[in-house]
Amino acid sequence: MTGHGRSVIFFIFLIVILISITSPVYAGDKYSSGEMVLTAGIGGSNELQIGEKTQVIVTVANAGLINMKFVNTGTITPDYLPTTALSLTALLDGGTSPVQVSSDPQVLGDVKAGTVVQAPFVVTVPDYAQAGSYQLPLTVKYKYMDEATQHGLDEIQYSFKEEEQTLYIPVTLRKSVRLDVNSINTGDLYVGGDGHIIINVTNTGSDDGKNTVFYLEPVGKGPIAPYQDSVYQGDFPAKTSATLSYKVSVASNADPSIQYPLTLQAVYTDYQGLTAQSDKKSISAGFRPKISFVIGDQQNTINSGGEGVITVHYKNTGSDTIYNAQAGITIVDPFTSEDDQAYLGMMKPGDTAVAKFKLNVNSGSTAKQYALDSEIRYTDENLTEFVSDPIKVPVTVTDSSGNTMLISGIIILIIIGGGYLYLRRRQLI
Repeated sequence: MTGHGRSVIFFIFLIVILISITSPVYAGDKYSSGEMVLTAGIGGSNELQIGEKTQVIVTVANAGLINMKFVNTGTITPDYLPTTALSLTALLDGGTSPVQVSSDPQVLGDVKAGTVVQAPFVVTVPDYAQAGSYQLPLTVKYKYMDEATQHGLDEIQYSFKEEEQTLYIPVTLRKSVRLDVNSINTGDLYVGGDGHIIINVTNTGSDDGKNTVFYLEPVGKGPIAPYQDSVYQGDFPAKTSATLSYKVSVASNADPSIQYPLTLQAVYTDYQGLTAQSDKKSISAGFRPKISFVIGDQQNTINSGGEGVITVHYKNTGSDTIYNAQAGITIVDPFTSEDDQAYLGMMKPGDTAVAKFKLNVNSGSTAKQYALDSEIRYTDENLTEFVSDPIKVPVTVTDSSGNTMLISGIIILIIIGGGYLYLRRRQLI
């Protein structure tokens, strides 16, 4: 090699060294390619009930993968990945199915690879829809980073492409029994008593329920307790109604001003011969306050060691007529009695009925006013039995010795008066 050639090689080597000394080293990543993979489905069950309007949650998953990546190539790492769906929007459509979608396109934002986003859509399955399997088209639109070009040491230019895809979501339309409550009657229900909840319900669904059983269930710890929580109906065809009667009890501490929540549900054999159940229908039931009574202000007095008849005036201060009313009085010391019951009969609101009780008072009893408990047993118009709250009946016991002296004094006065009249007659003779 000539001297001139060696000088050229040395010069090139020197330039390379200078560049390596003065130029920074960039540890960047470069992605040569990536694949966008979007899938869609419905969160939860993909069964839709015919005749219902509901909200479905559509899930969109990005399963994109990077095909090739270069590390430490002296390039700047780009801000975007080719597998990220940018500004993703989703629009659900009924397609060729009978399903009707009433929601606008949903904006889901940037969806990176390995993530799942959700989009709610309101759908209606009309009554005329045929049961079966269908595909709902979901149109997704987004952008993605197609190319990143680096200029110099600190600039990078991006190129984006817009993409539109149609994904198909499988759904199954099923016939079903749906409940629509027409009326609830609790006319014979009172606080602290037994009665009935009578419900009239219509099958507004598309299936003819067979072997149908209706279940009534209290919500929480309410005061209503069913004696039986189920009523067998049998066939319950679409567009027909049924009247259900449940016997229940109401706690004595229940508040008659509150409507207490219950749920009603039908369990039946569907059109495929499978056991199915309707959605729980929320209902409520109230009841009347217990019939109340007051007594008059009669003064009842019996001598200690004697006997007497007390009179009690009972007034119906409730809002309903009662039947077969019978008053009873609780006998405690110092009283005894073989006559502690009295028949009152029918009492309309505001009516007053009179009861008489024959009482004996033990001799030597303390003279004072006593209070005896009295209750009224009665039935309503459906012959359901009730017992009133206790009522206090005051009875005053007087001292028998004071009465004896009074009677003795009266007898003495009568004798003296009789003697005086006898003497006057003798003088006149």
